[in-house]
Amino acid sequence: MKNSALHPNIAVSDARAAIAFYEAALGAETLDVITAGDAVIHSDLILRSAAGESTFTVAGAFPPDSAAPEPGGPTHASFTIPVEDTDAAYARAMGAGATSLAEPADWFEGFRQAAVRCPFGHRWYFVTVAESVTPDDVQRASDAWAAARD
Repeated sequence: MKNSALHPNIAVSDARAAIAFYEAALGAETLDVITAGDAVIHSDLILRSAAGESTFTVAGAFPPDSAAPEPGGPTHASFTIPVEDTDAAYARAMGAGATSLAEPADWFEGFRQAAVRCPFGHRWYFVTVAESVTPDDVQRASDAWAAARD
């Protein structure tokens, strides 16, 4: 098996349920699941998106070495998936049981995004970005967003 250049390991409270959710909500494909007794200690999933393929691991949390986020609490990371259709990706995730953090919207022309939280506490962003969008465009939009928060 070949992993992507960045292969995150996601700790969750119920690895089997999380794997099923990521298959249904994100279209992920499970490549393997490694267990120790009833516990999922490792799995490899592949996600195919507009940007190509990425792999990631889902496993049960094993404190004190790893911890799963509380479904309503803070989380240490979020995941962004470039998609062809932000609205469709959002609807699929919501239909699978995600909680909405931000409905699909145009952040600015050429940049559409939505955000959900999976039942296992992780944040997932779906973005559709036109090829014409530049880092300067994103910086201007970020500056406006930050100013609006003050």
